[in-house]
Amino acid sequence: MTTKDRGRFLTVAARTIIITGLIVSACTHALAQPSARTVVLFIIDGLQPDAARVAMENGAINLKFLNENGVQVQEAYCTSPAGRAIRPDGVSPWGSASPPNVAMHAGTHVFESKDMDDVFLAARRSGIKSVFSGSADVYREFSTADFMYAESHKDSIVIDFAIKHFKNDDARLISIHLQELRNHWKGPEEKLKPGSAYQQAILAADRLLGKLIGSLKSGGVWDSTYVIVSADHGMGMTGRSDHPPSVLSSWQTYLNFHGPGIKKGASIPYAETPDIAIMIAYFLGISELRGHIDPKVTIPVRGPTGTLLLNIFEGRPDNVDHPRYIRRYLESKNWKPADGYAEYRTAMLEYIGND
Repeated sequence: MTTKDRGRFLTVAARTIIITGLIVSACTHALAQPSARTVVLFIIDGLQPDAARVAMENGAINLKFLNENGVQVQEAYCTSPAGRAIRPDGVSPWGSASPPNVAMHAGTHVFESKDMDDVFLAARRSGIKSVFSGSADVYREFSTADFMYAESHKDSIVIDFAIKHFKNDDARLISIHLQELRNHWKGPEEKLKPGSAYQQAILAADRLLGKLIGSLKSGGVWDSTYVIVSADHGMGMTGRSDHPPSVLSSWQTYLNFHGPGIKKGASIPYAETPDIAIMIAYFLGISELRGHIDPKVTIPVRGPTGTLLLNIFEGRPDNVDHPRYIRRYLESKNWKPADGYAEYRTAMLEYIGND
């Protein structure tokens, strides 16, 4: 099997071989046993690496702990930060859910139909309960979790909902999407000022992260828990709280991995949001993701296209053979792509279809 094959899920056969081999060899990473693992995907809407760094230097103790005892991605990109994935025929199959949010749950770069496999469905096939909790009603599209909450309420309620289902229902796949940070965006200058409303909002999110970690510890699962802290997208360069695809900063996100067997205080060079779902599936030891399962979808790229980031684990090299699809696209457009989703979609189908 080639390095390229080990690093990616491009066909059903390849994915099956890879997952089987990786689960068998999981002991080399000192991973917790699959039956004992818990995975938390903790999304802070619009969080970027520079703003996270300032927060960690000024009181974000939980983000700092996970960063210093885990792996941070030096260069992380989201899929198209367009507000909606609109196909050439004008159909928006995922409604108000933006492409990066779909990507981090389905492991794909393109989104032709809402009839897609995702980490929640894969977890259910493996007998693992899941919860999705987001503080905006635009996340109602993610209805495949066993327990789902998506309304425009305070982030603290979102955390309480997730903790409730962890305690009462043994949910072991916990996906959280905090939204309130966006309410305090005043522009790129303010995001880096300690004491600004934006930085205070990051500290508030950090305290909620600490509350969740405390619940995991009191529940006796912290030592076998994997935490992914990231953002769905970056932010633009004006005072408007938006993320237009034509602005590079909209594509740049914070991404950190922490858990048993993961390197401590290390970094890897590159990752993309579709890689997150692939890592969740691997951490939990669940069945491989299947990507598009709608029989009407005829594009040649139907399966998951994210990369398995083996380089986050102890004893592994610093690099994997990552195709860097999103960076290749941005480079091809001189780092100034078109707004909207269509141009990005065309590029992804070409890159992935030709690899």
